[in-house]
Amino acid sequence: MAKLWHRSWFTYFVLVSLASVLATPSHAELKTHQIKAAYLYQISKFVFWPEQSKQANSFNVCQLGVDRYQGSLQKMAGRTVFKKPVVIKMVANLEQAKTCHLLILSSPQSIDKSTLQAWLQKHSILTVVDGSENWSIGMVSFALEEQRVRLHINLNLAKQSGLSFAANLLEVASVIHRDGP
Repeated sequence: MAKLWHRSWFTYFVLVSLASVLATPSHAELKTHQIKAAYLYQISKFVFWPEQSKQANSFNVCQLGVDRYQGSLQKMAGRTVFKKPVVIKMVANLEQAKTCHLLILSSPQSIDKSTLQAWLQKHSILTVVDGSENWSIGMVSFALEEQRVRLHINLNLAKQSGLSFAANLLEVASVIHRDGP
């Protein structure tokens, strides 16, 4: 009987330990997405938007592709940017993104860089990507450095789109790209 109890306790201990180890990366990944979503809201306040962008009825945060933020963007809904309510939208292509203020490119490798740059010259939309390697198509790139979310800013791409950033935002960026890709 003692051996059976000992074996059951050991099995339970192994299962709980394994579950906690497997749950840790998911929790860390979720926390990273929550940090990025919070950054997005704050970043939007430090962008100088053209006046026509401010005339919209809402501040549209759009995601092109799959939801890599695992629903964390929904926490922005209902908040305000330039006194307009934040609305979260999923878009399937750049044509649908024309009414966006902030466009998250979930699959940056599937976007043709020259097509996006030509499109951004006609639309003042802030593009956001994950990964420092995608800086050439994202005005803001989220990069993990020493297990922390850092910002990489592409000033040239923002300028092409008619956007600029407040000095406060540039101060917190770990990398600022000033020249074209």
